[in-house]
Amino acid sequence: MTVARQALDALGAWLVQTDVGLGLLFLVGLSMSLSHVFALLANRLNARQILTHLLLDGLMLSVAFLLSSTIDMVLLATYASAPVHPSAFINSIATCLLPAVLYLLVAAPYVGELIGLVIWVLLHLNVLSLLHVRFGLPYGEALSLASPGYLVAVVLVGLLFRQSWRAGYSTLASQLPSHGGAP
Repeated sequence: MTVARQALDALGAWLVQTDVGLGLLFLVGLSMSLSHVFALLANRLNARQILTHLLLDGLMLSVAFLLSSTIDMVLLATYASAPVHPSAFINSIATCLLPAVLYLLVAAPYVGELIGLVIWVLLHLNVLSLLHVRFGLPYGEALSLASPGYLVAVVLVGLLFRQSWRAGYSTLASQLPSHGGAP
């Protein structure tokens, strides 16, 4: 029983140390989720369904960024031989993801895709700068260490968005009356 208690105490201490980083990760996930609020409204969902959808998507997107940050941290500790404390790294990497708080602007007509592309590029450049400045890595090595986590984030976010859009279109299609014949 004491081993389990010590493990829970260690986990609790780690969560307290990373509260800023985890909060920022959730804020980034929620902002990315908010970029789909107009699609949710178009699907005639009620307020409770929209809120549930936004919170669950926000949590899943936060987990995707946490996973990509963990990949960056493990690669940094393994290949760069730099001492990395998990809570300090998560707090630092979360600040690099702050431009994604503006991701809700992707819902803007006509320029949304450009805004999304700029935000994704800024995220990667911020992580590269963090690895260069804080850990003293040359840019080439920082690029090779940060790219796998970045690619995982892009793929996971793309898959989550694809699933979200597919579910939204299915809901909308099920509500439309079917036309059995020619007009």
